[in-house]
Amino acid sequence: LSPGANVVADLDKKAAENGLQKGVSYHNVSMGQGQDIVAMSCLETAHRNGHWVILNNVHLMPKWLIELEKKLDEYGAEGSHEKFRVFLTSDPSNAIPIGIL
Repeated sequence: LSPGANVVADLDKKAAENGLQKGVSYHNVSMGQGQDIVAMSCLETAHRNGHWVILNNVHLMPKWLIELEKKLDEYGAEGSHEKFRVFLTSDPSNAIPIGIL
């Protein structure tokens, strides 16, 4: 949580350096109404194929973060592709589950 930091641009650059293509093997989802379905679809694909996913503004969906935490635990138990990565951006919030942090 660094005010003024452009984390997404830095991550975009790092993804490109690692040969990932935006929208193909690197997925950027801005969280909000209805985006939980999009996020879960991207996560499932990424988990199996070694993609990167960035979920922006997760503080907007605190109840869904419980579902996200469970899904990430499932992926860990099942075994994800070794190149699978998930990145989260958020404003400060007490509603983010400890397991997500």
